[in-house]
Order: sequence, then C-alpha cells, then structure tokens
Amino acid sequence: MIQMSKVKNYSIAVLFLLLAFLSLSGIAKGMGTTPETPLIRIEGPEALLSPVIMGSGSVFMKIMNDGKGDDNLTGVEVNIAGVLTELHDVKDGKMVRIEKIHIPAKTTVELKPKSLHIMMFKMPEDMKEGNEFTVFIKFEKSGIREVKVRLARRADTHSNHHH
Repeated sequence: MIQMSKVKNYSIAVLFLLLAFLSLSGIAKGMGTTPETPLIRIEGPEALLSPVIMGSGSVFMKIMNDGKGDDNLTGVEVNIAGVLTELHDVKDGKMVRIEKIHIPAKTTVELKPKSLHIMMFKMPEDMKEGNEFTVFIKFEKSGIREVKVRLARRADTHSNHHH
C-alpha cells in the first residue's frame, strides 16, 4: 500500500513538473506566436541650417521599415557638444515638438521640410555648410543607428518654417 501511494505521488509530481515546464516554455515563446520584428533602413540623410533661427538646423531622411513589426523613433542625439535635439512635426502650419515618430511595418516614413523632422538648437557659431557630423537615432525596438550627415545651407524655398 505504501509503495503504491509513493508511485502515485511521484507520477503526480512529474505531471505537475511537466505542465509547469510546458506552461513556462509557452510563455517564453509568446504562446506560439513569434514577435514581429522591424527591419530599419535609413536613406538620404541631410541637414540644413535654418535661415530664420540662428544656431538651429533641421535633419531630414527616409526611414524604411522592411520588417513585419512596427517600431518608434524615440530620440535623437548628435556628436556636437551642447546641441539640443528634438523630434518635431508641423501641425496647422506651426512646428510642434513630439515624443516619438511611429514607423509602421512595411512602410517608409519621410522626415522632410514642413512635416516630420529632427530639430537641432544651440549649434556652435562655427557650424557651417559642409560640416559633417553623426546623428544617433534611437528606436524603441531596433536600438541606436548612427548616420553621417553633411550640413547644407537651406534653400529659400524651405524658409517657410514657422514656430
């Protein structure tokens, strides 16, 4: 009798361990689903000096997400000491600061004048056309991407940049 109850208890314990293992492995694998991963590419980066606001400029580029998952651009920094960077959009003709830029799967989001863009403030006085610098673009899922950018003088056609 004692022997049979030990076997039963042992079997129940093994069954519970097996269920626990299967349950935890299902959680670790996302319960049978695989996470949709973004695949970020950046093309055509350019930076332009503002003809209106001294010591400021804008950065533009195309961000392609060839992956199956969405991502968000959550921040930007540059390798120029003291420069403040912000993500911006233009709403009702006015530039507004935003917290992130959504990059949906299988799409291209273009940062361009009079639309989504990166602003740089407090640029050194010696920054001029032709200077090259690095932009560190922070994505929620894809991490940080480094992009080399050359500073150009803003064309008059883009000077309609209101604050």
